Amino acid sequence: MRGIHFGIEAGEYVGVIGASGSGKSTLLRLLNRLEDPDKGTIHYGDDDMAELPVIEMRHRIGLVMQKPVVFPGSVIDNVLMHDLIAGRKGDENWGCKWLEFVRLPRDLMCRDAAALSVGQQARVQLARTLSLEPEVLLLDECTANLDEKNAGEILSDLEGLFQSENRTIIHVSHQQTKLRRCRRLIYIEDGLIAASGTPTAILDDPGNPARKVLATQSPSSS
Repeated sequence: MRGIHFGIEAGEYVGVIGASGSGKSTLLRLLNRLEDPDKGTIHYGDDDMAELPVIEMRHRIGLVMQKPVVFPGSVIDNVLMHDLIAGRKGDENWGCKWLEFVRLPRDLMCRDAAALSVGQQARVQLARTLSLEPEVLLLDECTANLDEKNAGEILSDLEGLFQSENRTIIHVSHQQTKLRRCRRLIYIEDGLIAASGTPTAILDDPGNPARKVLATQSPSSS
């Protein structure tokens, strides 16, 4: 990323488009503080994020990656992992609430997380992040391993939940049906923001370079 400047308001649902290697995932990693910028600053509200505690920021800005991350132990242990790391006993009912939100049955909670399918693991990872009730949710093509029906239903519920609570979603995807859910799209090219606008302005303009990038990427539920 280089020389970019933009803002996102509380309650926005923003989609991010770009070719492989353009900087989409790097942007999310910077926002989650898995990386820090070499130059410039990122502000969260009035605060310079570099001056805020990293763990606090990762709870407030949750990142869900494309490749699921699961820890040794049961499904419910994975959802409540932040409590276990902090030495607290997690609330199983709270964890099960988020399992059900991502369309996983409660009777899976004692199953070994490593034995789940990749799609199920992706949903466990999402449930774990949602259990923290982040103010900003970063989705890095995290529904790519889900079937279209489950992906669509979960994204619809996420949109409704976050909109009702004035929370923010930033969604990296390359599928138009998912991107059209967004209120605004940002197109990244070679680490720069090359275009920004509504889904209609970006996706329906034959001359917009984002259309060419999407056309070259295979469809999925990302």
